[in-house]
Amino acid sequence: MEQEKNSNEGMPVSSVRLRKDQWDDCDEYTKKLQLKSRNHFIRDAVDFYIEYLKNNNSQRFLTPALESVIASKVKDSEDRIARMLFKLTVDMNFLAHVVADTYKFNLDALDKLRIESIQEVKSTNGTLTANDIFKRK
Repeated sequence: MEQEKNSNEGMPVSSVRLRKDQWDDCDEYTKKLQLKSRNHFIRDAVDFYIEYLKNNNSQRFLTPALESVIASKVKDSEDRIARMLFKLTVDMNFLAHVVADTYKFNLDALDKLRIESIQEVKSTNGTLTANDIFKRK
């Protein structure tokens, strides 16, 4: 199919007027893309632009590239967040052991404290700091 699409057979011939710099760009990208001729580059460029106009912002051509970049950035962010959550969990576990070894709470007091903590975090949308708690006590 691609061979038929780029074959010159049966194609009408017409001329195109471009500025010198546009011809130079055509020649440069024909070489960079290792196309057979300037005609192939121009046909591909016209196909791309027509597809762009048909699809309003060329979803066919741009979406895969953008999707790849966004997926990569999201993956990097997820990995960074996962590492930070792991470190935070280790510190929380460490502190829980220190507090448990230092103070001998009974289970009812701990349950009450957990309920209070959940309510405070919900009411502050997670922006509660240790300083806020010390000011309240």
